[in-house]
Amino acid sequence: MAFDFSTLGPLANAVEKAGAPILGAAFRAGSTVSTAAPFPLNMVLPVVLNSLADVVGGAADDPAALAEKIGADPNAAVKVQAIEGRHKDDLQSALDFAKLQADQNAAYLAVDMPIWSKIFFAGARPLQMWLTGPLLTLYQIVAATGYAAPLDPSSYAIMAAQYAMLAGARTYEKGVGTASPAPLLPAQVKRILSRKEMK
Repeated sequence: MAFDFSTLGPLANAVEKAGAPILGAAFRAGSTVSTAAPFPLNMVLPVVLNSLADVVGGAADDPAALAEKIGADPNAAVKVQAIEGRHKDDLQSALDFAKLQADQNAAYLAVDMPIWSKIFFAGARPLQMWLTGPLLTLYQIVAATGYAAPLDPSSYAIMAAQYAMLAGARTYEKGVGTASPAPLLPAQVKRILSRKEMK
C-alpha cells in the first residue's frame, strides 16, 4: 500500500490532542515530504498507521479520515495512547535518527571547504562513481592495444551512463543537504530494520 506522507498533518494534530505527542511528532516529521518520509520513519509510519486504523476504524491510507474518526471518538485518547505506547521505542528511535541526519547535513553544509571537495568527494560512493568513467575509458584504451578484451560499444555506453547518473544524483543530494555524509546506522535503527526482516 502506498502512503502519501504529505497528508499526515491533520492526523498529527488529532493524535497530539489525544495525548500522544511522540506519535504526533512522527506524523508531523513525515508530513514534510510527499511519498517518501525520512528514513527510517518511512518504515515505521506505515506500520503505525495500520495499527491506528485497526483501532479507530478506517483506511490506513486516508489520514484525514482517521483524524476525523479520532476527533469524533470519545474514547480516542485511550486508543491513541495505547498505539503510541506499543510503538513508542521505534517512533522515538526513528525521530532521533532523522534529527541526527538533519544535524549532520546542516553541519556538513556549514563547513568552509572548497566547492570541488563537496561535489567530488561526498563520501566513497561519489568518488568511485566519478572515477568509473575515466577508468572505463582507460580500460578501452588498454583493450585497443590488445592486452585485454574490449567492451562492446553498447555495454560501455550503458555502464558509463549509469555511473554518471548515479554520481550526478548523489552530488545533487549532497548539494541540497538531503544525503548524510555518514553511512553508519545507529543501533536503534538496526533494531528497526531487524524487526522488519523478521516479519
